[in-house]
Amino acid sequence: MLVLCTPGLADPLRDTEALRARLARRWSGGTPPGLAAFLADARVRVKGYADDRTAAAVWEA
Repeated sequence: MLVLCTPGLADPLRDTEALRARLARRWSGGTPPGLAAFLADARVRVKGYADDRTAAAVWEA
């Protein structure tokens, strides 16, 4: 999987182990999440990070 994202998602991923672990669990399954699930994951709230979040992900088929 390859994720390209703005600082609004990249910074919390760098700084918050719990968020990294949560997304790793949700995104490392046998199939990629649906659009609604992906968008819900990308907008997860992390205290101290209020910047906009833009993300694009590519999963291997």
